[in-house]
Amino acid sequence: MPRQTTSSFPFRGLLGNIESQQQDMATGAAAIAPNPGLSAIALVIRSRDGPRFVFHYPARPSNKPPEREPRYSTELDTEPSIEEDEDDSDDSDLEENLYSSLPALGKLDLNESDGRPSKKHQKSSHAEPPIGDDHYDEKGEHVVPWEHLFEFPTADLESILTPSRAFHKKKFELSLDPLTFVTYPIHIREDGQWKKKKSKKSKKVKKESDEATGSGEGKSEGGAKNSSGDASEDGDDHGGMTMFNVVFILNLPKEEEDERIAEIYEHIIKKLNKALKHAQASSNYVWKESEMMLLMKEKAREERRPMSWLWNEILLKSTLAGAIRDVFNAVSNNDIATVRLGASPLVDLSLQIPIPAYLTRYPGSDERAMLGLLLTSANGLVNEDSSEDPTRLNKHFALLLLDDGEKIITEIQADNTELTAPLIECIRLCKPTLSFLQVAQTQNVELNSLLVLAQHLIYWRRAMAIPPLHAREMYIVSPNCDSRKLPAANTAWKKAFPLAPSLPGYLAALSAAPRPYKTFSPSKNHRPTYLDMLAWAIRGGWVTPLRTFAWILVWPEILYEVQYQLKAEALEKAKNATSSEQTSSTSAESTDESGAEKKSVNSDEPLSSEQAAENARLERLAMKLAEDAAKFAAEFEKMPKPVATLHPSTNSAPHLKALSPYIIKDPHKASHEESLYIATYGNRFTDPKIKDCWFKFCSKYFNGKEALEMICLQEGMKRKETWSILMHFQETIMICKHW
Repeated sequence: MPRQTTSSFPFRGLLGNIESQQQDMATGAAAIAPNPGLSAIALVIRSRDGPRFVFHYPARPSNKPPEREPRYSTELDTEPSIEEDEDDSDDSDLEENLYSSLPALGKLDLNESDGRPSKKHQKSSHAEPPIGDDHYDEKGEHVVPWEHLFEFPTADLESILTPSRAFHKKKFELSLDPLTFVTYPIHIREDGQWKKKKSKKSKKVKKESDEATGSGEGKSEGGAKNSSGDASEDGDDHGGMTMFNVVFILNLPKEEEDERIAEIYEHIIKKLNKALKHAQASSNYVWKESEMMLLMKEKAREERRPMSWLWNEILLKSTLAGAIRDVFNAVSNNDIATVRLGASPLVDLSLQIPIPAYLTRYPGSDERAMLGLLLTSANGLVNEDSSEDPTRLNKHFALLLLDDGEKIITEIQADNTELTAPLIECIRLCKPTLSFLQVAQTQNVELNSLLVLAQHLIYWRRAMAIPPLHAREMYIVSPNCDSRKLPAANTAWKKAFPLAPSLPGYLAALSAAPRPYKTFSPSKNHRPTYLDMLAWAIRGGWVTPLRTFAWILVWPEILYEVQYQLKAEALEKAKNATSSEQTSSTSAESTDESGAEKKSVNSDEPLSSEQAAENARLERLAMKLAEDAAKFAAEFEKMPKPVATLHPSTNSAPHLKALSPYIIKDPHKASHEESLYIATYGNRFTDPKIKDCWFKFCSKYFNGKEALEMICLQEGMKRKETWSILMHFQETIMICKHW
């Protein structure tokens, strides 16, 4: 996977842009992501002067409790009730008029240096006024506005949020209702370094060989010089800072707290602190930035500067503060945070909480609703051996762009990087109707490079992997589509396809009895346009493929034939065992008689009681086995011989009425009897090609997990030929169609 080396990647900020979000909502292309519940991000360090609370963003975070997101059951209807009390409405209007007549007190814009409120913040209902922006005296004591975060003094928080070395590089979680503080503390090493020094044994060996004839004094002086040089190179002067901690402050619903904290910890918190550790080890970055911010805060305290002015200055001068701001804004908007830490060398980092591109199952009644996401069981990260590999795409899947291709190309061209040309070429070559393997073969490009570039686009939320679209496949309206967005989506549909039927009419036609998609096209010339319409509908989560799954169905005729075969083998085995025992016993008796005659002719010693009892027991067992074998043989003789019919499903012979059909769930893990069922079916096919395909398809595709539509792609067969072969198996498999 290529590593992005610039913070100005063309995809940055797209999901956080309001206009882009509105367009995505209209087309149904935007994935519904959960509210991360991020309230603030803080930087805390510990130095020789003790713990210090360095910086937090935003300056005045909102402590408003998070709104509970609707569940999948009956909470999706967010429209107000029809029955409304008129008195309540009058009271609410009166209250609104009353508050609107009051003067706006303390509404200062953090982005305005003169302290005057901006029109943007006056109109926004989400922006909160920075109350307490100025210093003030309370009972003769100077109160600094940035020395409180929420209702907590930063002097108390800095002690709590700098845990001991026992929490080094471990998850640290603190709950102060309703807030949760989550972080990944980084401590300095016990040897006083931020990273382990590389071994220099090879250099020492070489130096010893060169100075084998030199004096010990000169050798020690050289070592001292190297030691001092390494110290300056590694930046030992870290100002006495022994640890730092970037703390994420969350406000989440209790029922979703554990899941959301685990997500943001693994994908954001851990990676950000590790990147800062690397920057600190390379150029003392965190300490220099922290020292600069602390000096600016101390100077602003003496001059009694407003908090808004100070925060603007810090964000302008400190790249670390700007990185914290960018991460907060991106995570809050479910965007991808691409930041550049001003260390030496520069450290580029991209962070995001992964958003699912599709759902593989319906959410439960107590789970969060995710309407609008594509509902499909097709997973592009599953290899041909049915094992999931999140690092590599399936070469038999296709690439579906989540926005207009020309628009994405324009955005990539705006940022001239080493990946610009390959990404543009990937976008132009990949089509939703061609698999990656087909594109690589027809365009003569390297498959691995194509998969890497496609996965790069998927990571940046500009595309998704789907099974290739085909006119002969079936498609249905997605059960997870959000019908509330249908009017807005219909407007965007009309702009994209002005001559096509309306989106409601298109979906209504697909809602009828499923049939091949090509039958919806008026003519063969219209198929490319209809495939473009299909890609648009799948992109917005309106339509999903109707896939075919199969299991092996064993009819009573096959069951009886295998049972008859097993009993015949058991009877033959018993006969062979009896004959071999008789032969061995006869030879043993002759040997015993001859041996006994040689030993003593007059030996007529009586058997002991134990020997007599053992001989009687063995005789009874032999008689019992002989009786069971005779009974088994008599029952087997009464069984009618199996007769292979052309259609086992219609065989209604009397000896089959007691048997019920049997389903083999996983042929790859079949038992001995299940293997015999499969072999019996296979031996009935006279065509060698059909017989060979039967044994090949059984373990790979007839397990209820692999869609039959993928056979032609994975086996390199013609689609018509594949379904022609499957028609020979229609009586031996059970079919199920779903998404």
